[in-house]
Formats: sequence, structure tokens, C-alpha cells
Amino acid sequence: GAVVDVPDDPTAAPGPIVSKADVYTRINQLLDQAKTDLAAAGGSFSFPLGTGFAGFSTPATFLTFNRGLRARSAVYMDDFAGALTALQESFVSTNGSLTNGVYHVFGTGSGDVTNLLFDPNGDQRLMANPNLIAEAQLRADQTPDLRAVQKIRNTIRAGGFTGGGITSDKQFSLYSSITTPVPIMRNEELILLRAEANLGLGHLAEALTDINQIRRTSGGLADYTGPVTAAALLDELLYNKRYSLLFEGGFSWYDYRHYNKLTTLDRALADGKFFTKMPFPRNECLARPDGGLSLPGCNVEVGM
Repeated sequence: GAVVDVPDDPTAAPGPIVSKADVYTRINQLLDQAKTDLAAAGGSFSFPLGTGFAGFSTPATFLTFNRGLRARSAVYMDDFAGALTALQESFVSTNGSLTNGVYHVFGTGSGDVTNLLFDPNGDQRLMANPNLIAEAQLRADQTPDLRAVQKIRNTIRAGGFTGGGITSDKQFSLYSSITTPVPIMRNEELILLRAEANLGLGHLAEALTDINQIRRTSGGLADYTGPVTAAALLDELLYNKRYSLLFEGGFSWYDYRHYNKLTTLDRALADGKFFTKMPFPRNECLARPDGGLSLPGCNVEVGM
């Protein structure tokens, strides 16, 4: 769960922590309220939007982004029919660019923030688990999935880096400068969400069509040839979401937790734990009676 009722007074006690279902309900209420407001907002905003919203800077086009977020939320609630309805109003495009979408941008001007996911010194914090390459499916020429190749490179550090019992000679290379934008939502994710929603509704053929498009277009892979069952296609879908959205938003943790498959993911440390909950920030806990120790989200052993 989380807090959804935030007091206006910053010195007041934090609002109550409500259930996960209540959190998603509130998220959906806000997104649907925004849809109504956007539909009544006229032809343009009275304020400018940043360059990360290029193509989504009017009420009508921003609404398609709103509906994409609504589809994502619906999928996490297993409201697959609702997800398909939202996707029909989103910017999903079967033949459109997979990179089309909304981005968080960075800058070097006064007051700007730079992208800390790029490190010009090759710091080990950006090392990638070598299993991301080892577990990638192979293209016709026996080279790894194009998504893995484009996002991960061999590190410049001689001999690689060892930490937590894992040695890696791989390094994330997705962000090439301190101003490279980070995707908030792309067409590629929407196509995979459509596949996930269809899969959840038992529409296996429709789901497979979208999965194969992403395999070919983004991964450089041949069409899927495994068993066409709900269980097998779910594994294939999660594989494609993992590599399509790798290092873009931590989606794998949410996706694999959603389907109770967290233990199939690689751990950050060789003997690390599989966390199933996101702990509350320390200050959030300390502001509560008894330091939040009575709350499951605060009384969490944070350690690897």
C-alpha cells in the first residue's frame, strides 16, 4: 500500500497507508478525472510543455499519453478488458516507431538536472549482470537479442568488476551522455501491454501477433516457435518486456512480482534476497507513531 491522502500542512502527521487495491483505485480515479479535464481543455494548453512531450503537447495528444498510463495501471490490476479500452484511446501504433513516446529530459543549464545513469568514468554502479547477455535469445546469426546488444557492452574496466559474489565484464550503455533522455512511456511498451491484456483475456493469437512484432522489430529475432499456451506465452511476454524495457524504469521487478515469478529473475547479489515489497522511506516511517515499526512497509529488513 501507500499514502494517497497527503495533508496540505507539511508539519502534520502523514496520511494513512491504504491497501494496494485502494492505491490503484485512486490512481485510476485521477487518470480518469484528468481525461475529463483534458477533453474539456480546448485546442491548446495555457502553458508550455518541455521537449520530452514533443508530439504530446496539446490536450488531445496528451490525452493519448494519459490513456497509456491508464492501460498500464489496468494491467497491474488484472483489468485486462479495461486495459484494451484504454489502449484504443492511447498512442499505440502497430506500424509506428517503437521509440515514439514521452520522455524525461535532462539539461546542463541553470536549475537543470543531468542524467546520472550515464557515467563517463565507467563506474561499477552501471555494471550489468552478465546473465542479461547469457539469457538473451539468439538471432539467426547466433548473436544475442538486438536489445541486449544495444543496451549492454563489454566494460572498459580490465578484468571486469566483482561485487556481491558476481563478476561482470558487462556495462549498461543505453544512456550515452548526461543529457540523454529516459523514456516514461514508449509505443513499444504499449504494444506489449496490448499483448499482455489479450493474453490475460485468453486471446492467445492476438497476443502472439504483438509479441512477434516486437521480437522481429526490436529484438531482431525470428517469430516465436514454442508452445502456444497461456503459460508459455506469459513467459515469452515477460522475456520481451524485460529486454524491451531494460534499464528504463525497473519494470521487470513489477512485472515478475505481478505473476509471482520474482525468483526467476537474477539477483543483484549472488546470495541476495528477493524483495517482494518496496519499503517506505526512512523519514516517512520516523514521522509516524513508534517510528512506523508497527507498519509492514516500515518494519522491513533492508539489506541484500
